[in-house]
Amino acid sequence: MIRLFRKSFWLVFVFTMSVQAIVAQNTNINPATVNVNELSDAQIERIISEMEKNGMSLEEAMALARARGASQVQIDQMIQRINEYKMKQQFGDSSDANKDLAAEIAPEEEMSEKVEFEATEKNQEIFGFHFFNSENLSFAPNVDVPVSDSYALGVGDEVSISVYGASQQTYLLMVQKNGSVIIPDLGPVNVYGMSFAEASKKIKSRLTSIYNGMSGDQPNTFADVSLGALKGVKVNVIGEVNLPGTYSLPATASVFNALYLAGGPNENGSFRVIDLIRDGKVINSVDVYAYLVDGKTQSNVQLRDQDVVMVRPYVNRIKMAGEFKRTGLFEAKEGELVADILRYAGGFTDKAYTHRLDLYRNNSRTLSFVDVSADKYKEVILMNGDSILAGAVTERFENRISIAGAVYRPGDYQLYDGMKLSELIAKAEGLKEEAFMERGVITRKQKDLSLEAISFSVRDVVNGKADVELQREDRVQISSIFDLREARTVEIVGEVQFPGTYAWAENMKIADLIFQAGGFLENAEVSSVEVSRVLDYDETKELTKSLLHTFQYGLDRNLKLDAEGAAFTLNAFDKVYIRRAPGYRPQSTISIQGEVKYAGDYGITRKDEKISDLIRRAGGITTEAYIKGASLRRRIELSDAEYQAKLAIALQDTTMNAEDVERVQYQIVGIDLPKIMAQPGCIEDIHVLEGDQLMVPSKLETVMVSGSVLNPVAHTFTTKKKAKEYILASGGFAQRAKKGKVYVLYANGTTAATKGGLFGRRFPKIEPGCEIIVPEKPEVDKAANASKWLAFTSTLASLITAIAVATR
Repeated sequence: MIRLFRKSFWLVFVFTMSVQAIVAQNTNINPATVNVNELSDAQIERIISEMEKNGMSLEEAMALARARGASQVQIDQMIQRINEYKMKQQFGDSSDANKDLAAEIAPEEEMSEKVEFEATEKNQEIFGFHFFNSENLSFAPNVDVPVSDSYALGVGDEVSISVYGASQQTYLLMVQKNGSVIIPDLGPVNVYGMSFAEASKKIKSRLTSIYNGMSGDQPNTFADVSLGALKGVKVNVIGEVNLPGTYSLPATASVFNALYLAGGPNENGSFRVIDLIRDGKVINSVDVYAYLVDGKTQSNVQLRDQDVVMVRPYVNRIKMAGEFKRTGLFEAKEGELVADILRYAGGFTDKAYTHRLDLYRNNSRTLSFVDVSADKYKEVILMNGDSILAGAVTERFENRISIAGAVYRPGDYQLYDGMKLSELIAKAEGLKEEAFMERGVITRKQKDLSLEAISFSVRDVVNGKADVELQREDRVQISSIFDLREARTVEIVGEVQFPGTYAWAENMKIADLIFQAGGFLENAEVSSVEVSRVLDYDETKELTKSLLHTFQYGLDRNLKLDAEGAAFTLNAFDKVYIRRAPGYRPQSTISIQGEVKYAGDYGITRKDEKISDLIRRAGGITTEAYIKGASLRRRIELSDAEYQAKLAIALQDTTMNAEDVERVQYQIVGIDLPKIMAQPGCIEDIHVLEGDQLMVPSKLETVMVSGSVLNPVAHTFTTKKKAKEYILASGGFAQRAKKGKVYVLYANGTTAATKGGLFGRRFPKIEPGCEIIVPEKPEVDKAANASKWLAFTSTLASLITAIAVATR
């Protein structure tokens, strides 16, 4: 009883957080409140000491703790703390040692990444190049997947061991430099270079020496071995690769991962012989074609630290061109056959001629040609430099015939021996109603491939009176009656909604055609509809002055004609004219703006309406109007020819945009509004037109000076200044000014030029709102002028010499 009490006391002590002393009398401590992670190493040491002193095993102590209310989490934590303490006492602080070892053998280093490079044109032709240089196929190793059983353990790899069942323990160990993992209470276990499956089996076997429950026929303790963080590897990729060098890769990387980073074999490298060298020995030879062609990955073995991937030069390279599914440069091993390289190329396309191949062979001095038939594909051995071409099947059918035209199922049909034309028509489901029965044509290829036309009577073939035996590639044409004559149409032009050309039909009336054209427009003159008709066959036999026949009929807007017009029937090619009513005019609008009483838009009421009439309708001018400056802008619409010409110029001129070419333009019409108002109806009182814009400005107070002056600027108008004074006020004439060509642009759009005389220049009169424009002299090419004068003097000298000689 006393011994049981002491065991319970020490069980409580295991979960007590007191650091000073152990109160043996306090048996009411609740183990569930103990935080195992906060216990110090001294407390753990005392616990172990007391357990050994009282003859208790760790399993017995944990069983009693569970009975007193300790949770499984607390028990697991306590077991781990006790094991860690024992391991630290026996081998030192393993966690710190693991960290030091990890830092020593695997310093902080990023994994290598793919570097872009400029591939040669020949490199890109090689089959397999794009597999190692594709954005979609990177061969990047996945570090987040479970490690395979074949993974070989290396220095720095972490091994996690979980013991569960009757005994519970967790170990997180690292493979040391001596190749072993150190298990507390057990010692080192050598696992370096072993596969994960072998190492796991060995560790479990050694654990049975300290966990008796793991042995026997009915074990109650079990162990699980897994891998934690894995050390990366450094691999050297050398030989004929695009980017040779040393690469840092995850521990799970394979040969393909290293080849991907190195850009794969270069234009001289082999895809068939890639050696993996380990400790100075070739342990594996990789054939990339096994993966590219068949998807086999057996040779893509896992890399180890300091492995060397050696890409050898190619031995035999074959060029495949023509109708293969894959074309380009392929590699063949010694002794491989045409059949092998054909498989690497994916076989023939659907258009290939598969019965033979053209093989061009390099004999080191000359070329030779080998005609390889299909039965030799598995016999002909490939050689370096061979070029194989697969031709396309000839576009020639052995048993095809065709029928086109007025049958219900035109198209291609199979020819069989003794097939007749009537049978082909029956296969095409017979003739259409509009078939032309008098003649059909068979186009036949003769032996020399020239064409022969064989005509037949469609009626006789259908009635069984005649027939034709068909041959390969015959083309039968049976036309429709509509195919053999001009399309029969009628045309309507003028004032209907949809003028144009319409299909002609038997017994078609004038009203029928107007109805199809959408009826009359509002401006149509319906009382006189004209029909023009071409001359018939008999009339065109003789050369006469007649060109057409014309007919005129009246009808109302409900399309009712008189008796004669209702009986008139249109013929094919007739043309119907609907005229515009003589008194109809579309509404025209003009605009008046500025200093008038009622500015705005006005409709033109008469053909002879004038400017004075427009001003009168607008209520007259205001007292603020400057009538001398009144101007008229007239709308001008370009014809189609003019518009297309300007558009063509704009398209050829790089400085112009076609969008800037406008069909509608405006020009200024100079008017004398004071005279128009004083004498309405005078010659200056012109008629207004659609789109005209009359502008009556307010009083103007400035004069603008522009052009070749030193300071172009606007000046205040005064009656005391003349044109020259305004020019002087703008800094005077510039150096290249044409003083005798000064002109004035008045506000109403008219101009006045400078006049010369015996008493000097007379500049135009200045009015408010005008603009004084000083033109500029054009630039003179002095070199060109000098050459002209030299030529002139030379000619003159020659002429004088000739005259002198002639007068002697």
